[in-house]
Amino acid sequence: KEASAALKAGNYGAAVTGFEALESQYPVGNYTEQAQLEVIYGKYMQADYLAAIAAADRYLRLHPESARLDYVLYLRGLSNYSIDQDSLLKRLPVNMAHRDMGQARIAFDDFRQVISRYPSSPYAADSRQRLVYLRNQLAENELHVARYYESRGALVAAVNRARWVVENYPESNAVPEALQVLARNYKALGIKDLAAQVEDLQRRNSPQRSN
Repeated sequence: KEASAALKAGNYGAAVTGFEALESQYPVGNYTEQAQLEVIYGKYMQADYLAAIAAADRYLRLHPESARLDYVLYLRGLSNYSIDQDSLLKRLPVNMAHRDMGQARIAFDDFRQVISRYPSSPYAADSRQRLVYLRNQLAENELHVARYYESRGALVAAVNRARWVVENYPESNAVPEALQVLARNYKALGIKDLAAQVEDLQRRNSPQRSN
């Protein structure tokens, strides 16, 4: 009751301490699993994202058949997502998609699991919205690398990165430019048939002009 009251009051440090003490003293009991869930939430609300992820991983190992797995995956996704959305970094004049996207990829998979495994979950709608945002960020990250390779004359590497965008993030905002990179570099490599295929794909996917 004390830990729950602290959680409700927004005193997340005291709440986490209380729930961790409960589990330590009573490793098996009616309230232990709920305490583990509250620790994940409390750590997340403290912005201690790495600890929240570790607590979520531990819960998933201990309770693989739990009815709350959608909630745990969602919280783990939020924690991974929040690491890449650090408020200090967002104040810097840097495109977030041009940084290392390792945590974003993990968050993408967490949210994808929520949607695919638990489509009726109350966390599915928000997971889907975050998935769209992350998909565009990840696609832009790959495209950024493709641009870099192209500027360095590494045409095959540029093609591989641009093709990855088209194949793996087909609904992302980065696809039109990725197709341009593909067509341009196929031509530069003398692969005319593939360049023609990409240009045809560009025409078919471009907005229809009104007559």
